[in-house]
Amino acid sequence: MILEYKVDELSVQGAWLKTLYDLVEELNCKCQTFMEEKYNTNRNCFAPVRVVKIFGSNTLLNWLKLRMERYNHFVDSLNSQDVFCASFLDEENEEF
Repeated sequence: MILEYKVDELSVQGAWLKTLYDLVEELNCKCQTFMEEKYNTNRNCFAPVRVVKIFGSNTLLNWLKLRMERYNHFVDSLNSQDVFCASFLDEENEEF
C-alpha cells in the first residue's frame, strides 16, 4: 500500500515534516520524496509542493495516517488559541 502526502512548502511547518519523517523511520517504512511546482491560486503564484510517498503494510500506514491526523489536530488546537504559555516547575521546592 502507498500513502501519499502533498505538502505546500509555503504553508507547512518544518516540525510537521520532521514528525512525519521520524514516524516513517520508526516504522521502518520506505519513503520517496520529490518536489513539484504547482500554481497556488490563493497566492497567485507558482509554489513548490513536496510529494512524500510512503510504502508499507496497510496496518503501519493506517497507524501513521492516524498519528499524523492527531498531530494536525493538536497543532490546530494550539494555533486557534490566543495565548500559549509554558513554564518549568522546580521539583525540589514543590510541596504537595
